[in-house]
Amino acid sequence: MDYQKLLIATFNLGKFREYKIIFKEILKLPLILVSLNDLKIGEKVEEGGKNYEENAALKARFYCKASRLPTLADDSGLEIAALGGWPGIKSRRDKNGKELSDKKLIEMVMKRLKGFSLEKRKARYRVVVAISLPEKKKIYTFEGKREGLIAQNSAKKIWKGFPFDSVFYLPQKKNVFVKLTPKEKAEFSHRFQALKKALPILKKFFNAGGQKKAKIINHRASIYGSESKNIRSSLPFAVTRVGREEDEVLFAPQ
Repeated sequence: MDYQKLLIATFNLGKFREYKIIFKEILKLPLILVSLNDLKIGEKVEEGGKNYEENAALKARFYCKASRLPTLADDSGLEIAALGGWPGIKSRRDKNGKELSDKKLIEMVMKRLKGFSLEKRKARYRVVVAISLPEKKKIYTFEGKREGLIAQNSAKKIWKGFPFDSVFYLPQKKNVFVKLTPKEKAEFSHRFQALKKALPILKKFFNAGGQKKAKIINHRASIYGSESKNIRSSLPFAVTRVGREEDEVLFAPQ
């Protein structure tokens, strides 16, 4: 079945804008993107997963059922090598689970890295994008990463909903994300890396790239629960992982 609409399941307007730039201006896919606000969906999903993939899959399935539309959801975080991958999946919260403001999040990172040289400030953005289709039981997931450094000084400008862009330094552009144009940032984003892997699925199920069936590279499927040795979950649906990569030693706990 060919779909025309895709729900981007986020309440973050900045994230929705980034996806629009990637789909429309970079990938140039003729999809109609709609947001949760467009559909007047206000329910929020509790992100109780143990990793990005579980959280993304939970949100994609929930909002796909609520909207009856093909749905894309993601979960992401900032991972700092010298801090063992912290803050990771809890990038919006403190150690007690309290959600912090954008300014507080920046202050927290800068405080933890005080005294660290630039060479020891290696970090990456990491995201898992999940796509759920109304007639399909399984959910497709795609991982994207963007490596960089944590700047020694935070930019004064803060993009609402993207606090770490004020400190995430991209060597290729010799600047922090927040000082790039929205399109430049999208071109180097971890979400774009994930969506490049998702292209075969998008072209297969959406009227976005002709009728030729796409070949999926590095495809492997697993059912959460008893079949997964590394991930324990009670998610009652299949998740197909596409083009996943192993963690680099650089980001192993130190």
